[in-house]
Amino acid sequence: MTEIRKSISNRFAKIEGHVKSIKKMTDEERSYEDIMLQVAAVKKALQSAEKVIFSEQMREMVEKGEYDQKRVDRFIK
Repeated sequence: MTEIRKSISNRFAKIEGHVKSIKKMTDEERSYEDIMLQVAAVKKALQSAEKVIFSEQMREMVEKGEYDQKRVDRFIK
């Protein structure tokens, strides 16, 4: 596994932990404010992972000479 893929996998493991925490907080009837703060953190973490994945995909496409605007558009929708 490449360093980038390992980094992405680690990001998703952290996100998974946050989601489990949100479920537990909901089950424990914690305040909606606390839950929403965790949801916001998950959204930000997903966006961060998405940026890394998108950047790597674009880098690979350019390196292989496979850049195609239609494929790029599919990723950013």
